[in-house]
Amino acid sequence: MAQFYCLSVLLSVLCALILIYDQDESSDDSFDDGEEKKSIPGIEKIQEGIAGESLFSNQLFRLVCGALCFVTGFVIFFVPYKGVSVIGDFIPAIACLFSGACVLLEYFEEKSDSFMTPEILQTVLISNKFYIGVAALFAGVVHFVLPGAPLL
Repeated sequence: MAQFYCLSVLLSVLCALILIYDQDESSDDSFDDGEEKKSIPGIEKIQEGIAGESLFSNQLFRLVCGALCFVTGFVIFFVPYKGVSVIGDFIPAIACLFSGACVLLEYFEEKSDSFMTPEILQTVLISNKFYIGVAALFAGVVHFVLPGAPLL
């Protein structure tokens, strides 16, 4: 179905961007020189967006994106855009599942004190989130360019 095709492309690219540009670990204030800056009141929102308070760092956006990406990855195994079920959209489905799971695990690990990620998932997903993000971005772009190709 075309709806799941669009969702898989959009959500895999969004989750890939979340994983690639994760700003929790790399939050440095290299532009902060200690003095108070004067600004126009209407432009404060734009400056916050430039400074790193973007949509990708919003926790609710990350949760919704990760959950939708994971569910879409599961669904497109069985409802391919064009082709045979299960192998029709195999690579985009795997990319959606892994990137969605990585975003969800990272969210729950950050929000909960009692949630502990199992060691195997920690080594496979969380420690390799940059590479999973790059692979999901590549799969989303290729899936967009070649919608009816076998395995894509």
